[in-house]
Amino acid sequence: MRRVSRQEMVQIDRRVIEEYGIPSSILMENAGRSAAELTLKMLKGKIKKISLFSGKGNNGGDGMVAARHLLNKGCRVTCYLLGKKKQITSEEVKTNLEILTRMKTVIREIPNLNYLMKFKKKIKESALFLDAIFGIGLKGEVKSPYREIIQFLNSFKKPVLSLDIPSGLDADTGLVLGSAIVARRTITFALPKKGLFLNDGPKHSGKITVAEISIPKELLKRTKKI
Repeated sequence: MRRVSRQEMVQIDRRVIEEYGIPSSILMENAGRSAAELTLKMLKGKIKKISLFSGKGNNGGDGMVAARHLLNKGCRVTCYLLGKKKQITSEEVKTNLEILTRMKTVIREIPNLNYLMKFKKKIKESALFLDAIFGIGLKGEVKSPYREIIQFLNSFKKPVLSLDIPSGLDADTGLVLGSAIVARRTITFALPKKGLFLNDGPKHSGKITVAEISIPKELLKRTKKI
């Protein structure tokens, strides 16, 4: 299967919106729903506690959509937002966070590792972690507090489903950018990213699933030579 770079995927996303009029909210919805479906398969259909670790960008928005679908299936989901709600700039992410709020989801704003550690017992009770901290846009070393938070999450050795790419992994090179999530499975959207298969990629990505998110096949064919 074709493997794409960060820039190729960014261009494909842009053209989906500009040429086909498919809004990013639909892509986010499809990505999150696919992640929720795979989560349920990993849990073998059992209703369990799940911890979502969400960034403030679109990858976090994908995770919030997944959380909504899992809540509707009866799962108990806690959202740990790494940052503050007021720092979110994406309208799609704001919308999905507001939906979770109205569904009375437990949402905790996490400014640093020390604050997250207050919930260590609750986190340990989770059957599975959803990793939606960083997506393919990450460039450069993961800085504090994210670096320490990722190391803290890895220490639990829980089953992790990473959305699109394990947080902290370079989407092009597969190198760990200081600290990266070790996932049991990764659900990557539309097309697999090159970094999943290079260098540190395989040992951090686990089993890879490619989810179709309604990007027209015609566009994928036309963009093979981007």
